[in-house]
Amino acid sequence: MNEALDEQQNRTQEIADIISEILSSMGVESRVSIEENLQGFTFNISSPDSNLLIGQRGANLYALQVLVFSIVNKRFGHLPRFALDVDDYKKKREWYLRETAKKAIEHIKRTGRAVALPPMSPHDRRVIHAFISADMNYDTESIGQDPNRRIVIRPKQKGDLF
Repeated sequence: MNEALDEQQNRTQEIADIISEILSSMGVESRVSIEENLQGFTFNISSPDSNLLIGQRGANLYALQVLVFSIVNKRFGHLPRFALDVDDYKKKREWYLRETAKKAIEHIKRTGRAVALPPMSPHDRRVIHAFISADMNYDTESIGQDPNRRIVIRPKQKGDLF
């Protein structure tokens, strides 16, 4: 049992080292902390260059995550469950997205009309879909093509089961 735990700790530290090496080669000063959660591990990067690492709507962060996933998968032969975050950007972004969805629902309650949200990344749309799916009174649908793909939230019709 201890061997498995040691192996996991070694792999986790190795992933943190990979992230640090990538950032160092980019000339980015950073510190990587590791947080264990229900989804696996989150490697949170703290940096004075956090805006650069995050990019517009998280684009750079998601690209960095894909790069790290690729390196880790190649090195270990499988991909342990983990995510990257920069200065808790994802947590803050998810809170913002849930608040946006709540405001849209309030608008629907007042007007009875569907609301189209602004274009979002696939990850952001997933957060909205998951949040709204918990409410049996509303449906979501993604419309359009990337990068202009957006979510429409509408009240469920009386006959809709799903």
